[in-house]
Amino acid sequence: MSNQTLEQLLHARISEFTASERPKEIIDQHVEKMFASVIEDAFRSYGDMGKAVKEAIQAAMPGNVSSMVELTRYNSLIANAMKEKWEQSGVASDMVRRAHEAIDEAVSELEVPEFVSLRKLLASFVEEHAEQAMENQWDAPRIEIEESDSLDGHYHIYFDKDPSEPSYSTRSVYRLDNMLAVRARGIDKHDDHDTGEVYAAQIDGSIMGKKMGVWRNDWQKQMVALYYGGAKLVIDCDADDFCYPHNY
Repeated sequence: MSNQTLEQLLHARISEFTASERPKEIIDQHVEKMFASVIEDAFRSYGDMGKAVKEAIQAAMPGNVSSMVELTRYNSLIANAMKEKWEQSGVASDMVRRAHEAIDEAVSELEVPEFVSLRKLLASFVEEHAEQAMENQWDAPRIEIEESDSLDGHYHIYFDKDPSEPSYSTRSVYRLDNMLAVRARGIDKHDDHDTGEVYAAQIDGSIMGKKMGVWRNDWQKQMVALYYGGAKLVIDCDADDFCYPHNY
């Protein structure tokens, strides 16, 4: 072996190496890296595959949840219709499970009434935030009831637990956490009060209908009955009728 020339030694080692499993292992490693890189690029959000997957998922999602839910005013039919739509969508099972839980939470123990009193809804809202209001020394929630100047028989009702204003300006009603948009035109009065259908709503800064929420307390469930259940809102109070209990 010691008398071998460098050429002979290299030739022998190359022969041994090529006859072994190592070349295959090295080739396999690089082929694997190459395919991993190509597939990773293909599945990036900006790649063709990523775009195709995104479009497929969007196509599978329920198209118009709010319109579908408004077809009925009974909670069991609301839940069943939405669950069936999600199951047909082909979305991953975990997402379906979470959607079911949100739907069940929203309509559980909810008897959808024909009418919801705005006074009762806001009184429940005040009660829900009474303790926090006392801690923060809030006298009353911020409530604005506006009748539209441009659309006859339309109301917007804005309310927020915190009446505080920023030091530099007055807070716009559009920045309040909760809202009800009401169409009262052509709808009979109830106990001599204007009555309307809620066509848009917002709870705690989130627009209802765009995503499912978890609504547990009384005033939120009344909002669900109005928006999803088709109950009519009776506008039977004024904005200054409410204050927190510690301020009576």
